[in-house]
Amino acid sequence: MITRLLYEKERSIYDSLVHHPLQTWAWGEFAEKQGKKVVRLGVFENEKMLSVYSVIFSPIPHTPYFAGYLPRGPQPDKEMLKSLRSVARDQKAIFIRLEPNSIHRRFSPDQISFKEDTPLPNFPDLYPSSRHAFSPYTALIDLTQTEEELLAALHPKTRYNINLASRHGVKVVEETTDQGFKAYLDLTFNLTRRKGFYLHTRTYHELLWKTLKPSGMLHLLQARYQNETLAAYLLFGLADTWYYPYGASSSAHKKVMASNLLMWEAILLGRRLGFKTFDMWGTLGPNSDPKNSWIGFHRFKMGYAGQLVQFTGTWDLVLKPSLYRLYSLVDSSRWHLLNLRKKLHLV
Repeated sequence: MITRLLYEKERSIYDSLVHHPLQTWAWGEFAEKQGKKVVRLGVFENEKMLSVYSVIFSPIPHTPYFAGYLPRGPQPDKEMLKSLRSVARDQKAIFIRLEPNSIHRRFSPDQISFKEDTPLPNFPDLYPSSRHAFSPYTALIDLTQTEEELLAALHPKTRYNINLASRHGVKVVEETTDQGFKAYLDLTFNLTRRKGFYLHTRTYHELLWKTLKPSGMLHLLQARYQNETLAAYLLFGLADTWYYPYGASSSAHKKVMASNLLMWEAILLGRRLGFKTFDMWGTLGPNSDPKNSWIGFHRFKMGYAGQLVQFTGTWDLVLKPSLYRLYSLVDSSRWHLLNLRKKLHLV
């Protein structure tokens, strides 16, 4: 087998082989529009493309070096790491961070026991990362079930809130339009101001929308009550998986439980569109600390009876150890400062 760079003319074949939105050709274009470099690689046998993946290289400020990122790609093996080392050297990268789209453990409903799936990678220059972009855990809902089975599996409180929203007259509509996106974005930034979340800029989200919309992956759902949009979700659909990466809600009319009905209708839409799995795009781990700031959001997601799973983690392929240690120290200090500013309500 050989691994080589891919070209625009191979785009359609590339996209037919990827399994996550962040590995699509369009996502790479989105990264390039932000001033990053994207290297797309294909693995071939007898001229047939068997698998593909993209690496995004971001410039490290005030240096001639780059940091690589391979989000939700294949589980690394010896040949893949060899290719990545070569690409990293060409791109002057001090490391490449990998977050494979591979499940390590699948937990039982009580989250006490688990079943092992993919083993963790074990290579000399691949180190567990101190930071991750994705949560190590997510919840997966089986969309091949009937609507009745999905409804019966919900947490009783979740099912009650869905019915309550319906009785109040909350309506869920798909609004995958520029107007719908503006309403979603307004909700998003109102939410971040209320909660003090860190978020990319409005320009970032507008660029994401403009770049990815032509791909057909995006769907926007809104929950409306008395002609007011109370919640909105931006959903991705790719291959056989339906994803919930972004959502926002208003502080108005909390008692009508619009978000509960919106999530239920998102599940049903994914099922109607023929997707087999609904990936909640991140949760906390098993038996999470009830004082965790994300516990409410975690419980909301788990109310829809998805299976809690753990990915194989975040790993750094290190090319320049001394520079990598310095980078990690500076990066850790930067995030510490951001968290401090957040606590002081300066962001």
